Amino acid sequence: MEDFSYNVDMEHLFDQIRYYDYHTYVFFHGAIHGREWLNEIYLFFAKYGIVMSFLSFIYLIWRIKIRAFFCTFVAMGIAAAVNIIIALVWKRPRPFVSHQDEILRPITQGLKVDPVSFPSAHTYIAFAIATSVFLYGHKKLGSFLFLIAILIAVGRIGAGLHYPSDVVAGALLGIASGIVAYKITCKAQADWT
Repeated sequence: MEDFSYNVDMEHLFDQIRYYDYHTYVFFHGAIHGREWLNEIYLFFAKYGIVMSFLSFIYLIWRIKIRAFFCTFVAMGIAAAVNIIIALVWKRPRPFVSHQDEILRPITQGLKVDPVSFPSAHTYIAFAIATSVFLYGHKKLGSFLFLIAILIAVGRIGAGLHYPSDVVAGALLGIASGIVAYKITCKAQADWT
């Protein structure tokens, strides 16, 4: 009897999560109707926001911050490995695939989009870079990169490419990967000295 109650409660919880996930997606993506300027902002960050994160590498190399530079690659590698494991277990379709019969349409002009939605790769890469840079003591640049990462996440939802839970999972994965990479690179640095 307790097992049945537990299953019903978990099922209700997942139904609630799916409900809010979908309606948050509809809110962000539906906001573009009649607002071409918002459409362009979403599209800009969905397409080019990640480039802005990668431009931080120029600063790190220019300032000879090789450890922070190395840490970002370790963080991205960790996040990508976890993403591969998730993709082997669960291939969540994109919202514009799942809801193609509805009024929602993705902004995919010029975007190469794979069918897997969870977690958002753009988001975990952006947050992994921001976390690594921030933890290595580059607080101003790291804070700016966190802002860019948030705009990327919102842009991906608004463009119709991801559900909110995809980008939340991507953000958590990127932050966790950045923390783990920082600890690994700090330990490696201590071992080398």
